[in-house]
This record gives sequence, C-alpha cells and structure tokens, in this order.
Amino acid sequence: MSKENNKTAAKKNKKKKPLRLSKHWGAEVLPMAGRLATVLVAIVVLGMMFSALQAIESMWLRAGLSLLIASGLLLLCFNEGIGKGAEDAASSRNFDNLLAKGAPLTDADDAGCYHPLKAVCAGLVVFGIPLVFAVYIALTSQAYTYQLQDLPVWLTDTYGSRGDLMAPLGAYMREANLVATDWIRMIVRLMEMIYINVFPDPQLMGQLIDRLSPLMVATYPAVYVIGYLVGPRSNRKREKLNRRAKKIAVHRAGKKNLAAELTGVQNAVHYGQKVQDGKHKKKELV
Repeated sequence: MSKENNKTAAKKNKKKKPLRLSKHWGAEVLPMAGRLATVLVAIVVLGMMFSALQAIESMWLRAGLSLLIASGLLLLCFNEGIGKGAEDAASSRNFDNLLAKGAPLTDADDAGCYHPLKAVCAGLVVFGIPLVFAVYIALTSQAYTYQLQDLPVWLTDTYGSRGDLMAPLGAYMREANLVATDWIRMIVRLMEMIYINVFPDPQLMGQLIDRLSPLMVATYPAVYVIGYLVGPRSNRKREKLNRRAKKIAVHRAGKKNLAAELTGVQNAVHYGQKVQDGKHKKKELV
C-alpha cells in the first residue's frame, strides 16, 4: 500500500511540461477567421429566421426559445474554439517531439502550434468591426420617441388654411432620411437579433438595447477564445484516454500470448468445435 501511495503522490507532484507557444502564429489568423466567418453567417441567418418569434404573445415562451437558440450559437462558437485549441496543442507537443529527434522543422510547422493570441486576433478580424459599431451605438443611444405619420385628409382639408394649426403640425409631416447611425444600428441589430427577442418590447426599449449592444456582440468572440483556451486540456484528456485504450489492448494481447505459452498449443480447438478435413467446425447440437 505504501508503494502505491508513493506512486500516486509522485504522479501528483510531477510537473507538467509547459505547452510550447508558437512564434510565427500570424499565418494562422486568416484561416481561423475564415472558419469563424461561417459561424458569423449562421448567427445572422438564424437571427433573421427567428425574428418572427416576436409574434409570440407569451413573453416567457419567446424568451425561453430565444435563449435556447442563443445558447446553441454560443455552443457553436465554443466548439469551434475548443477544436482548434486542441489541434494546436497537439501540434505543439508533436513539434517538441520532432525537435528532440533532430527533425528539420520550418516556420509553417511552428505556425500550427498553440498560441492564445491566434484566437484573439481571429475573433477581432471577424467581430471587430461589428463590436466597434456596437460601442458607437451604445455611446450615441437616445430615448425612443414616436413620430406621427401623415396627417389625415379631413384635418388638412378643414384646417388647411389656418396657419396657427398647420405650422406646428407640419413638423410631423417631414420625412426623416436614414443617416449613417441608422445604417450602423441595422448592422449591429443583425448580430444581436436573437437577444432582442428576450426583451418584452424591443421598440420601446431601444435605448436599453443600444447600450447593451457591445455586451451582446462580444459574447460570440469571447466564447470562441474561451473554447480555444480550454483546447489543451481537452487534448490532454483525449491523449490520456488513447493511452489507456492502448494499455488495455496490450494487456489483453499479453494475456492471450501467456495462455498460448502455458498450454503450448497454438490455434487450439475450443470446446464446442470438432476437426473435420483439417478445418475447425462447430459441433452441431442434437
């Protein structure tokens, strides 16, 4: 028991070798951003598809469905990050092994190794501009005010000659053109369409949504980076399971070889079989 305890303590006290960080990781940013851009397209498309959830009268049902869809999109970003992080961690360990053996290595081999800044830069390439737009909208947000539509005909025909009435009401007939801020807000809304369905009245709560826009847009790249950081741990667990599976296979093969050596017979006939014409055949049950 003491030897087993010593072995367990030795394993716990054994320091893990630090993961090698890439030195030429910049070459991997654009390919990572390309894969992340497909996630961005999915976010926009699903947001537009499920914008019809506003027709659901039950606020709790609408919010629950919206949060469920948002969780799925965040999980998609997380899985993309953790998959790439695990792949880069494996490349770093393989790089160290090849370097120890004296194998020739290039900058391209180094670029495939692990580095957190790769995920950060890839996230900024894809979500950087929408995030800047969201910050601008948050800083320039104003309270929502309702504007009347065209005045009814009976009002204009009856009081059209009275300047004291028509002059003030004329302000409501002016058409407001879309300005740059409106176009920027539309781009940001495409990124946060799923979250908007959580609010009871998005039209009246427009200022609150604008102020929360940076937080909603930033969730996607943040979850992607977190997944990338968890990647090395996922890779270690996977390698541990592979080593355990190999040990079990070797142990089973050893037991078969030991049984063959003890019996001294190779390819022995098992119970329930008989030899006929030099071949093993199963005994027929009567």
